[in-house]
Amino acid sequence: MSKLIESIKSPHIQIALVTGLSILFLAYASKRVSAEPIGYLQMAIPPFLATIYSAVLKKHKGKKICTTWYWIVAIIIATALVIVLNMI
Repeated sequence: MSKLIESIKSPHIQIALVTGLSILFLAYASKRVSAEPIGYLQMAIPPFLATIYSAVLKKHKGKKICTTWYWIVAIIIATALVIVLNMI
């Protein structure tokens, strides 16, 4: 159990979990909430932010821009924006 808790503290795992939940919310919103399906390019925005985070973390490890919760909030906001803008 301690290995599981230790692995969840990893920034890569946290970003992956948030990105996975984001994809699930986008799929649910595309199927049930929106009048028309969300396009592939719009659905790719949150995972693209996760990819950018990985590249920034590799290049600027230890800098303020690599703070994990900044990127988690950015992925959540991007998900909300995609859902809201598709409903309009």
